[in-house]
Amino acid sequence: MSLEHWEAYYRGGALATCPTSPEGGYDLELREVWRDFFAPLPAQARLLDIGTGNGAVALIAAETAAALGRRWEIHATDLAQIDPPRHVPGGAERFSGITFHPGVATEQLPFPEAHFDAVSGQYALEYSDTARALAELARVLKPGARAQFVLHHAESRLVLTGKVSQREAELVFNELRVYRRLRKLLAGERMSADAAQRAGVEVQSAIRALKLALPQAQQSGGGRMLAVTLDAVRKLMEMRAEARPELVGLEIDRAENELRAGVRRLNDLVVHACSNERMTELEGQAATAGFEVLERVPQYHAGANLVGWRLVLRRA
Repeated sequence: MSLEHWEAYYRGGALATCPTSPEGGYDLELREVWRDFFAPLPAQARLLDIGTGNGAVALIAAETAAALGRRWEIHATDLAQIDPPRHVPGGAERFSGITFHPGVATEQLPFPEAHFDAVSGQYALEYSDTARALAELARVLKPGARAQFVLHHAESRLVLTGKVSQREAELVFNELRVYRRLRKLLAGERMSADAAQRAGVEVQSAIRALKLALPQAQQSGGGRMLAVTLDAVRKLMEMRAEARPELVGLEIDRAENELRAGVRRLNDLVVHACSNERMTELEGQAATAGFEVLERVPQYHAGANLVGWRLVLRRA
C-alpha cells in the first residue's frame, strides 16, 4: 500500500475519511460506539489510537474525557507522515493534549509493555499485517485492558460504492482516456488549426460519453468520479482561453493526479475490506496474540447503512 496518496489526502485537512458529519468528524452511531468505549476508562487513563489519520477518533476520546472531567493521556499513531494540528482547520486548538506519532507502524510501536489502558482504531487494523499488529498491541496494553476496532466490511455501502467508482475510473482513464485527449488538444493548438480541430472533436466525444454514463452511474449509487471529471474538464477547457499553455498543462497534470490518488485510496479500501471469513481469521490471530474476543458485530451508520465491522477485544 502506497502512503503518498494518503499523506496528500491528510494534508488537505479532512478530519475523517468516511462517513463524516458536517464538522468533518464521525457522528451518529459511529460517534456513540466510540463514546461508549471510552467513557468507562479511569480518570488518568492512557489511550492509543492506531491508524489515526487526521485524528478523528482521538478527538472523540479527548472530547469524551473533557465531558467527563477526566484527564487522559492520548497518543495517536499512523504509518503516514501526518500532522493534524497543522493541516486540520483549527487543529492546534482542537488537538491540544493529543500526542501524534507520524511514521509509526502498528507492527512496531515505540511504547513500553503494559503501557495503555485502551486501544482504538477505525479503518486502521485491516491495513496492517494483522497478526504482527495484534501481537504488538497485546504487548503495549495492560492486562485486562480493552481494544476496539471498526474495520471495513466487504459488503458495506462504502465498499460497494468504491467498486462502482473503480469501474468509473476504468472508463475515465482507460476507455475514454480523458486527460490524454486534453493534452493532445493542448499540443494540437500549438501545431495547427487542423490538429486542434481533430483533438477538439476527440475531447467533445469524451465529454458526451461521460455525460451519457453519469445518470446510469448515479442510479447505481455512484457517479461521483464521473461528475468530478466532467467538472475538471469544463474548468480546464475554460482555462485554455485565459492561461498560458504550459500552465494549463500543469493543471491537467494536477487534476489527473488528484483523481488517480482518489482511485488508489478506493483500491486500498476494497482490497483490505474484511469478509466474514477474514474476520474469523483475524479473531484467531487475536487469540494467538493473547486477546479474548468480546464482540464482533456489523457496524451501521445513519440507520441501515452498513459501514464496517466492530471488533472488541480484551487483553488476557
